[in-house]
Amino acid sequence: MSDNRSDPFQYRLRIESIEPAFEGFFRIDRVRFQHQRFQGGWSETLERELFGRGQAVLVLLYDCASRQVLLIEQCRAGALKHARHQSEKAWLLEPVAGMIDSGESAQQACARETQEEAGVTVQDFEYVCQFYPSPGGSDEVLHLYAAEIDFSELPALAGAKEEHEDIRLVPMKFEQAEDRLRSGRFNVASTIVALQWLFFQRLEESAPRR
Repeated sequence: MSDNRSDPFQYRLRIESIEPAFEGFFRIDRVRFQHQRFQGGWSETLERELFGRGQAVLVLLYDCASRQVLLIEQCRAGALKHARHQSEKAWLLEPVAGMIDSGESAQQACARETQEEAGVTVQDFEYVCQFYPSPGGSDEVLHLYAAEIDFSELPALAGAKEEHEDIRLVPMKFEQAEDRLRSGRFNVASTIVALQWLFFQRLEESAPRR
């Protein structure tokens, strides 16, 4: 973060404690820490609840031959409160995604999740970037990858039964997806980041889209 900065600010941190506050399907830790202030000196001791999500992968699948991108649709717990009066709002469009299991590499997780959530076998993935989706309260880091595949044999439905996944595959024409992106009709951060890379970086590098 400070690579291009010439100021003498010292990025220093004191972590006083990290204690478990809750452990269920997810984990919450209580963290106490201090940090160096831009205006000088140290902050007071701050206490925060940190949602422990860990490391996950995102995989954007696309097909240049048919000019389509693949998103998956499923009911998501994070949208339930906003869907109390409009149930359909709980179903979101996202790239393939999943947690990186212990002892598993990011690319191995990509291959496993692509098989489970899209029903296709892919071995080669292009690394795009990694980012914090919600750094104010979660330690989750998302690793975004992409792969160009043939959409001619995609199933209609997918999902790991043992994880109670119920997934519908949604192939979408490039033009439709880009129009929805530009008009602000996607509402999941990973979808927006992945499609911005596809339309404004990957495809711009190769050929005009229109």
